[in-house]
Amino acid sequence: MAVHTRIPVAVGSGGRRFISAWAWWGVLAGLALLLWGPLLARGQSYVGTGHRVLDGDTIYLLRETGQIVRVELYGIDAPERGQPFADAAARAVRRVVFRTDVRARAETDGPDGRSLFVVRMDDRVLNEHLLRRGLAWWDRRQAPHADRYRRLEQRARANERGLWAQPDPVPPWTWRGRDHR
Repeated sequence: MAVHTRIPVAVGSGGRRFISAWAWWGVLAGLALLLWGPLLARGQSYVGTGHRVLDGDTIYLLRETGQIVRVELYGIDAPERGQPFADAAARAVRRVVFRTDVRARAETDGPDGRSLFVVRMDDRVLNEHLLRRGLAWWDRRQAPHADRYRRLEQRARANERGLWAQPDPVPPWTWRGRDHR
């Protein structure tokens, strides 16, 4: 015979209302995820081989387990398809990570809830490589305190590397909001 514990939650003019102990555990678990979810994502990491490059800031890794995981780069935003330098950014990523052992470590979650990663290959950091070559923007919304990323973008701008050789490059977040038919 199951025993159900019922806990009063409010007393109103209609009498007492109860919520089961299981429901309370659900509420507590939900609050824990809400409060600590971003901290849990921060430590997530993958080790694998560069398997596929979707674009300049998204790759797929093949883990030793055979699992393929999507990895979106933290703190940068590369040009979108159809935008100048989009193909150059994707080629640069492909050259660096394809069939190469990489480590991806989550820094935070993006606005869509997906984890955003810093990707390393030996002593190189892919996120920084793209900024240094002028093939991505520092994304201030994702990484507002990433001074290193800010400095790398400033240097690329000053030296007119990559997309900064254009007179007025359009950031991807602006490009996405336009009609490109």
